[in-house]
Amino acid sequence: MIVQGRLLIDPDHPPELGWIEISPAEGDAPAMIKKIAFGEIPDDLAPPTFGGRDRLICPAFADAHFHVPQIDSAGCDGMPLLEWLDTVIFPAEAWWGKGGAIPSTRTAARRLVNQGTSLVAAYLTAHAQAAQESASFLAASTPLRFIAGRVAMDRCAPESLTGEDIARVSGTPTPSPIMPNLSKSPRHRVSVNPRFAISCTPELLAECGWALRDRPEVIVQTHLAETLPECARVRELFPNTPHYTAVYDEAGLLKPGALLAHAIHLSDEELTIIRARESIAVHCPSANLFLEAGLFDLGRTADEFGVSVALGTDVAAGVEIAMPRVARAMIEVAKALRMTRTGAAAARIKVPTPVEAWDMITRRNANLLGAPTCCRLEVGAEADLLVLRAPEGWFDEHLVGRIIYNWSSDLIETRVMNGQLVEPSSI
Repeated sequence: MIVQGRLLIDPDHPPELGWIEISPAEGDAPAMIKKIAFGEIPDDLAPPTFGGRDRLICPAFADAHFHVPQIDSAGCDGMPLLEWLDTVIFPAEAWWGKGGAIPSTRTAARRLVNQGTSLVAAYLTAHAQAAQESASFLAASTPLRFIAGRVAMDRCAPESLTGEDIARVSGTPTPSPIMPNLSKSPRHRVSVNPRFAISCTPELLAECGWALRDRPEVIVQTHLAETLPECARVRELFPNTPHYTAVYDEAGLLKPGALLAHAIHLSDEELTIIRARESIAVHCPSANLFLEAGLFDLGRTADEFGVSVALGTDVAAGVEIAMPRVARAMIEVAKALRMTRTGAAAARIKVPTPVEAWDMITRRNANLLGAPTCCRLEVGAEADLLVLRAPEGWFDEHLVGRIIYNWSSDLIETRVMNGQLVEPSSI
């Protein structure tokens, strides 16, 4: 398979005309980029399978935080986090236990692929069977590369969501699996997902930590310090623990690569611990604005304390499923934060450039999700890429900024995932 177009390899430089040769997937090995060359396609090669001299070729995107069962819950506005969970999200997730898993998983996969996302870190629900069905569907029936986990929760929510984990910590002889089972594949990984400290007793958090001891390859996904009322509630539930971050640390959950969504309201000590454990803060700017959770300080988190930061949609609190739009929201949140400060405090606020934001939604997110061969155009990378129809006037030093600020899925002419042309409607 040959792809022709202007190759967006380095977002800091205008793309050059070239072509890419893709080798097909073989067995468990994914399809790969076999060759990249600049200039015209040699006469002794077949004509391009797709693309063209006036098309733009770029990597597909990576999303570091996504709730599959919340795909149709966006836009229920006017509530803070905890009320929103009780009123909107918990009823939506309870539906999964009544046969709703596959329809909403299909919808989520179609929308992700439609917006050019090929790699996603996802939450399922607390229902073991439904979570297994969803993960199996994602693996067998979609082109997505993913990390996915069953949500663990045993309090502060309806029994339809907490029942299985209440049985687990009570010592039921045959509790439901704490994570889905998937055949080994570099494109499909499972995670342990304690929802957040409010919905997990110390006993359940300990169970999650113990599950990781025998499976060091398993990722941790959870939420941390999204809102101030949430943090206050955690202090009430864990009065003998010094802070929110320590709740997870004492359970053995702050392992390298653990994905800590939001991480807005953290002390210096907490950020120091997260950096020492090599865990990752996942910034969800659209969701934070929607729920009025707070403004994430990227400069303080990443530059001052050295914590790795990924970027996620957080559907459905996040109303944007397109990663370029989330990248734009990240820039706009940083600008808003800078405008609310004065003097030296304003000067220290980090506002990402469009180039940095583009890198975040492609190779950087992929690296932090443990997929260092994804979401990039280079020889040996996995063949997940997009062919865009970009206006001729965009091809200058502002190209990635133009894409981020003007993003629409209508820009995508062709989606290639795992070396195959993919139509979202076919999922």
